[in-house]
Amino acid sequence: MRRLLLVVTAVGGGALTLWAAAAAVGARSPLVAVLAVWIPMACFSLVGGPVTARMPERVFALRPWERRGRVYQVLGVRVAKRLLRRGPLHLFAPSIRMPADPTPDSLARLAGRMRRAETVHGVMVVATLPVAGYAAARGWWSSAAWVLAVDVVVNGYPAMLQRDNRARLEGRWPSLRPGRPAAPTDHGGRSDARGTDREPGP
Repeated sequence: MRRLLLVVTAVGGGALTLWAAAAAVGARSPLVAVLAVWIPMACFSLVGGPVTARMPERVFALRPWERRGRVYQVLGVRVAKRLLRRGPLHLFAPSIRMPADPTPDSLARLAGRMRRAETVHGVMVVATLPVAGYAAARGWWSSAAWVLAVDVVVNGYPAMLQRDNRARLEGRWPSLRPGRPAAPTDHGGRSDARGTDREPGP
């Protein structure tokens, strides 16, 4: 019941905010394009936990080219990562950080949070496309361009970033890869593969 109330509140509040913005500044405004992407993403991040849990494993499987990282580097994903780690933008993902004590359990939890963030942004990349299609069908070409641009920035790059993060995390701790045995631990429960470079985290 509480989840249903949360869904209704999030969707209703988001729709009302978007309607108010369109009425105030016009449906073709870049502000409306930003809100049309941002509000559904924020709503889904609140209520999309069950969707993440039901995603098939093949969706999260990393391809060999992703593990090499060259494509993401060419696309500027790691530049985006550096920007997100500085200034106020890092507040949008406070839980996706390398743990101070990288035990197998804490690393597994981190990988799970990365998967959830990837799911939210990946689903919203696709879900936002009809908004751009509607704007284009109405002949609002600038609005359609704005929606697509914001969608790439707000959802596309964060989704790619989480896949790149997971590739680097699993590269350092291979036990996190599906089907791999757990990493050996010392008597304190810590993984032997601790490392000192904290880079694969977001």
